[in-house]
Amino acid sequence: MKRSNEVLVGLVVIVGVMVVVFGTIWLKGVKPGRERTDLVARFDRVGQLLEGGVVKLRGVPIGRVEKIALDSTGDGVLVTMSIRSDVQLPPEAVVVLSPESLFGDWQAEIGGKADPDFESYDYAQPVGAGVLPGYSLPELSRITAVADQIAHDLAILSDRFQEAFTTETAKNIRLAIENIQQVSEQLTGLVGKQQSAFDSVAADLTRTSQAAGQAAETLDRAFTEVEAAIGGGKLTGIVDNVQRSSVRVDSLTTELMAASRALRRMALGADTTLRRMGTIATSLERGEGSLGMLLRDTALYYSLAEGSVQLQALLKDIREHPRKYINLTVF
Repeated sequence: MKRSNEVLVGLVVIVGVMVVVFGTIWLKGVKPGRERTDLVARFDRVGQLLEGGVVKLRGVPIGRVEKIALDSTGDGVLVTMSIRSDVQLPPEAVVVLSPESLFGDWQAEIGGKADPDFESYDYAQPVGAGVLPGYSLPELSRITAVADQIAHDLAILSDRFQEAFTTETAKNIRLAIENIQQVSEQLTGLVGKQQSAFDSVAADLTRTSQAAGQAAETLDRAFTEVEAAIGGGKLTGIVDNVQRSSVRVDSLTTELMAASRALRRMALGADTTLRRMGTIATSLERGEGSLGMLLRDTALYYSLAEGSVQLQALLKDIREHPRKYINLTVF
């Protein structure tokens, strides 16, 4: 009986040792007969990552964290990871440390730097060949502290806002909004009034542009005609005609100047004649000379008038009694 108890105790101890060994192997993700490869990544900090933490690629476990130690400079942390050798890493591989669960377990996630889920992080620079850049997400405690600081700042901002935003401030803000609305309405009316002026200016500019275009076309045609005239020899003929006309104009100018001198002499003669006629008229008005005396003698005027009346009476009597004055005898 005693011997059987010792055997039972021995079997229990052996089974317990085997359970511990296989449990440890299982927890570390080690599978006998599968080759492993070590990877080293550098981080500024590792948060709550512990040795034995799981290593994943696209969410699939591929290994465990073997070692965590400070680098030679003391400015970073080197994490050694053991992964399956048959796993192909993405190009420009990087490592991100993040919480695996709400119970404080952390994991190492491997990905490509060009992947949208990994490209926005500020990775620690590796210090040697074969070392991957890494980044550690903020710990929950740090996030909580930052949130607490934000809440404190919001509380201070709220208190200051309550102090500044009084009933009088609300009234002033309302008045400012009303003033802004009135200014906006005035600006809208001004823009509406000026729109017609802008349209008129635009129409004038359009007409001016059209007139300028037509003038340009006319000038183009004129230049074309001038070029054609030059090319066809017409311009030479025009120049010759202009020269001949210039000679004729010079001759005409000479003749006009001679005529002008003759007219000047005629004007002087006419002036002398008019002066003499003025002298004669003055003498006649004074009654000088026979013609002057004749013009100023009223008795002669009345005699002429009386003779004219008698002559008219004589002519009338002849018409009425022709036989009295004319006696014709026929043989």
